[in-house]
Amino acid sequence: MVEVYLISQADIQKFHPVGDLPQGRIDPFIISAQELDLKPVLNESLYYDFITKYTTSTDPMYAAYQNLLNGTTYTYSGQTIQYPGIKPMLIAYTMSRFIPMNQVNITRYGIVNKKNDQSEPVSTTQLTYIVNNLRAQAIAYQNQLEQFLLQNQNTYPLYGSFPSAVNQRNGVKIINSARNSQGGRYRGWWNGNYYD
Repeated sequence: MVEVYLISQADIQKFHPVGDLPQGRIDPFIISAQELDLKPVLNESLYYDFITKYTTSTDPMYAAYQNLLNGTTYTYSGQTIQYPGIKPMLIAYTMSRFIPMNQVNITRYGIVNKKNDQSEPVSTTQLTYIVNNLRAQAIAYQNQLEQFLLQNQNTYPLYGSFPSAVNQRNGVKIINSARNSQGGRYRGWWNGNYYD
């Protein structure tokens, strides 16, 4: 399958002030974020359908997939909700993967750090802070993505076809804000089990 890049350097620059980076330098991190961070959230079937159809304007899912990617405003339970799209989440995950590796080059002679006379590398503490901040942003956007998909299951039926890997991780608790009509219990995933 041909590599599909859901975000570009221009998208990244809208959210994070970065200098001109060679696209080839950041592309592997975009693919990693898509495969390792986005795919588990969407699930295999929705991810594959989305990645193969989001640019096909003649496909019936085109508009829905453009909304999924770029964001939209929708109404749920009488409230208008602004959904930012997949891009901000992917950008934050991509940058959290890219930043620690940007100053590292793998050569045929080994792994080396890039150095420049006019600059100084950031400390490990600063780097950890930046990466943790980016991951926190990504998780916040991921929560909005999951909420959007749960509240629009009729539009994205493949999302509900089987649980995503994120929902099945041990110790992760995802609660549907809608209460079960019988007894007022919450529904959601807990320790790999769905409680209804």
